[in-house]
Amino acid sequence: MMLSWPLEPSPAIRFVLLFVVGLCVGSFLNVVIIRLPRGRSLLKPSSRCGFCRSSIPTWMNIPVLSFLFSGGTCARCGTAFSARYPAIELLTAILFSAVGAVYGWSVQTLFFCLFSASLIAMTFIDLELRIIPDQISLGGWLVALLLSALNIPGYPIDFFSALMGSISGYLTFWLVSRAFLAVTQEEGLGGGDVKLMGFIGAVFGWKGVLTTILVGNILGALVGVISILIYKKSKRSPIPFGPFLAIGALVHLFQLDLMWWI
Repeated sequence: MMLSWPLEPSPAIRFVLLFVVGLCVGSFLNVVIIRLPRGRSLLKPSSRCGFCRSSIPTWMNIPVLSFLFSGGTCARCGTAFSARYPAIELLTAILFSAVGAVYGWSVQTLFFCLFSASLIAMTFIDLELRIIPDQISLGGWLVALLLSALNIPGYPIDFFSALMGSISGYLTFWLVSRAFLAVTQEEGLGGGDVKLMGFIGAVFGWKGVLTTILVGNILGALVGVISILIYKKSKRSPIPFGPFLAIGALVHLFQLDLMWWI
């Protein structure tokens, strides 16, 4: 059941609101991506230049615009900031607006915006450090199961579907990882990927699990082949798999796989 908020705004206003909220959340995700996997506080100290360690003034924390106005450099030492920061802010804003376009001004939109934000944080952490923090995978999994168990109005699936989705997602990837280890004597899928699939299953159920695995495997195989043929990588060169799973989950989120289930 899709539960709508009162005083529903027009589509244009809804787009702008979600876009602005997405920019702000994306700015916070930049902090999460840097600090969470390193065990640092998300609140203190305030944002600083990574080179000279000077505090970044408040006006420099305005998403995207501050990066443009400053030329992407520190006002004190001139060190260039990574373009990843505004990119993550824009990506989050676009995803939030897209979720609103698909699900309207509803409680589902709130849930799926938060889910999208967790996928973004996980993706960029995995790309940089080859890990998926338990705070995102296990934490998100437990929260998703709790919300379904509490029968929160507007939550996308019931508890039984969430539980079965969790089990199917976790066990499928766990069995595949153990089989890969037995055959190659090397770890293939990491524990973070396995837990992430449990989280995705708790949000979408078994259909979302199947879509995520299918899309993730296809994309992973394509990137692997390209890495070998074009970039001359070894067949054993590690490739973070979490981002491919995130894309697969977004395919299901935006109902791009509906034709498979009709």
